[in-house]
Amino acid sequence: MVLIAAELLSAQTAKPKPAAPAGPPLQLVSPVVSQFEDGAGLEGAQHLIVGEIGFFRFAVVNYKVSDAGKVQLSAKVQVFDSRGAAIAPVDELAIATALSEEDKDWRPRFRSQFQLPGIAPPGNYRVHYETTDGQSHQKASGDAAFTVDGPNVEPSDTLVIRQMAFYRGADDEVPIGVAAYRPGDMIWVKFFITGYKHGEQNAMDVTYDVAVTDTAGKQLFAQENAAVEKNQAFYPQPWVPGVFSLTLQPDTVKATYTVSITAHDAIGKQNVTEKAEFKVE
Repeated sequence: MVLIAAELLSAQTAKPKPAAPAGPPLQLVSPVVSQFEDGAGLEGAQHLIVGEIGFFRFAVVNYKVSDAGKVQLSAKVQVFDSRGAAIAPVDELAIATALSEEDKDWRPRFRSQFQLPGIAPPGNYRVHYETTDGQSHQKASGDAAFTVDGPNVEPSDTLVIRQMAFYRGADDEVPIGVAAYRPGDMIWVKFFITGYKHGEQNAMDVTYDVAVTDTAGKQLFAQENAAVEKNQAFYPQPWVPGVFSLTLQPDTVKATYTVSITAHDAIGKQNVTEKAEFKVE
């Protein structure tokens, strides 16, 4: 009984060793999105454009330096579009170096470069970045926002053709106010297809047919599979831009005609037709 009492007394009087004081938390500072490497950050009305290359950088403070002067940091950077989809895989970065006494105020800086998809929605994009200190095992993360300009096509849950319109030339960005042409003119039609389904690895399989009919419904021109968009990619392409041209014969009868676009989504097993009229005067 004396022995047991002695052991209990020892357990009650023993005190845990105080934990070593923790250093300041790892911090990520000075995030910058720019148009050029190490360039000035985007400000005010400055935006990136779909298809453009962007640059991102940030610095790290309160990282641990070993007794031998070693620094061991790793980082991950990923960019997301305005709908929340990642535009590319995670960019994994690392800094492993040794510092001298003169470098004690050095700030490690991570740099990442990204390519905006050529077909992507405009709006506010987000860069998510995080860093791990391999020596202190601390982690920190942050988000930086920037704006992207480009064509805007309203999303849809089902297959749809949007913004079908007539143009004078292939490079025109604004459709003509009145779809009226003369015999011998070239007609340009532009539109967007969206609402199709993606398969594995963001696969897509979209085609469209073109047809022209007169006022009596007689078909004057038809082309099946006028364009085929079939691919796989990391980024889920949100829409398919469509364009085709038609040259009117010099003896084309002056009347009203109808252009029909029929889109096919092979993965989602969807079909849709959109029509628009033009006049020959």
